Amino acid sequence: MEQNQQGWLDVGRGHGIHWQSSGNPDGVPVVWLHGGPGSASSPAHRRVFDPSYFHIIQFDQRGCGNSRPAGELEHNRTSDLVSDIEKLRHFLGISSWNVVGGSWGGALALAYAQQHPEMIRHLLLRSTFLCSVHEIDAFMKRPPESCREIWSDLMAHVPATGEDLLGYGYRVFCLENNKLEQAALALAWARYESALNAYPMTAPDFELTVGDSLVSRYRVQCHYLRHGCFTTREALLDPKALQGLDAVLVHGINDAVCPYENSLAIKRAMPQAKLVGIPDCGHDLTHPAMFAAVTRAIAQWQK
Repeated sequence: MEQNQQGWLDVGRGHGIHWQSSGNPDGVPVVWLHGGPGSASSPAHRRVFDPSYFHIIQFDQRGCGNSRPAGELEHNRTSDLVSDIEKLRHFLGISSWNVVGGSWGGALALAYAQQHPEMIRHLLLRSTFLCSVHEIDAFMKRPPESCREIWSDLMAHVPATGEDLLGYGYRVFCLENNKLEQAALALAWARYESALNAYPMTAPDFELTVGDSLVSRYRVQCHYLRHGCFTTREALLDPKALQGLDAVLVHGINDAVCPYENSLAIKRAMPQAKLVGIPDCGHDLTHPAMFAAVTRAIAQWQK
């Protein structure tokens, strides 16, 4: 599916977010919120939508992907990203839209829903991250047994000075500028993330390469995780704004990145939401069962 428009939107304070649209320009608008924090939009994400029906909007969050400046941390908080979503909606002349977010994108979708529920026609949250200390600690300090070897490879880059992975990563990516150290840590970190995403959890069977974009990704990620993603689980789950939303929650029951319990918690805050738990499935959108479940849920909006 080819994009039909793209550009950069000046959102202020020196940031320009890269956006692109595809599908039917006269169709039902839907915005995709990518994960991370620090990742970027991908053409592969568009495959869950019927391009003849949907006007598909994607954008790279501040400091991410093709947005400018790459890796910029100043004026880069969750509240800024929520504001950017609204600025993009106004810029594109869209009155309201469907919202899809996965992982960190699910957290951002909840943050947006807390502020602008009236702008959301339908909401889909996939494998949602809720920004809790417990989740961040589990990712940074408590690897699953099946990932011990690749975790050891990652931790071999962390000096034995008492720093944990997040503290060291924040220093390397956000405070210092040792290119070799950044590249080595980014590569090991990406391999660990890739292993956690899969189910069963296995080391990646493809070659990862290091470039400025990978370093920028972990620079933004460490910035957000170090600061608790500038929100709280409680703020994201405040039920007042969520009660009227038409929502679907899709989550792999064996997710090692964002626990399935997160979607159970969202369901408690949003009882009207439909929860789809996928057995024998982890965090990865490209897992066949996950991809099929997300595609089916979105297709229901066409009825």
